[in-house]
Amino acid sequence: MGSAKKKKMERAIEYLEIMVSRDCYPDIVNYNTLLTTLCKDGKVDVAVEILNQLSTKDCSHVLITYNTVIDGLSKVGKTDQAIKILDEMRAKGLKPNIFTYSSLVGELRREGKVDDAEMFFHDIERMGVRPNAITYNSIMLGLCTARQTDRAIDFLAYMVTRGCKPTESTYTILIEGIAYQGLANEALELLYEL
Repeated sequence: MGSAKKKKMERAIEYLEIMVSRDCYPDIVNYNTLLTTLCKDGKVDVAVEILNQLSTKDCSHVLITYNTVIDGLSKVGKTDQAIKILDEMRAKGLKPNIFTYSSLVGELRREGKVDDAEMFFHDIERMGVRPNAITYNSIMLGLCTARQTDRAIDFLAYMVTRGCKPTESTYTILIEGIAYQGLANEALELLYEL
C-alpha cells in the first residue's frame, strides 16, 4: 500500500475512534466501508480487531460485515480464523449465505485441501444453503488440479441432479482438467459432446 493511501487509512481509523470517544457512534455502513478497505489492503488482522470491537458495542452486525471479514481472511489463507468467525456469526443468530461459504470453499481449494472443501460444501447443503455454480466449479477445479478428474465429472453429475445448471466455466474446468491429465483425446470427445 502506498504511503498516501496508508496515511488515509490510518486517518479514517482515527476519525472513527474520535467519533466513538465523543459518543457519536458510526453506523454499520461506516464500519463496513472501513472493513472492506482494510481487507482489500490485506490488513485483515486490523479488520478482525474492529469486528471484535463491534461485538462489544451496540452496533448491530449485519451479514455483510461478517462476509467482508471472512472473505478477507480467506483470501490471505487464514481459513481457520475465518471459520472461527463463521462460528461466532452463527452463535449470534446470523445465517450465513452462499457468499460466506463460497469464500471458504474457494480458499480451501486454493490451499489444496480439496477434500476439506468438499466436506465443507456438503455441510453447506445440510445447513440449507443452496450452492451456486461458482461453488460447484471451485470444487471441480480443486479436483481437476489434484488430478482427480473422475471425481470432478461425478461432481458435475451431482451438480446437475441438485438442479444447478453448469456454466461455460464448468465445462472449461473439466475439459482443461482432463487435458491436463494427458487425456487430450478424451477432452476433445467431451468438447464435441457439448
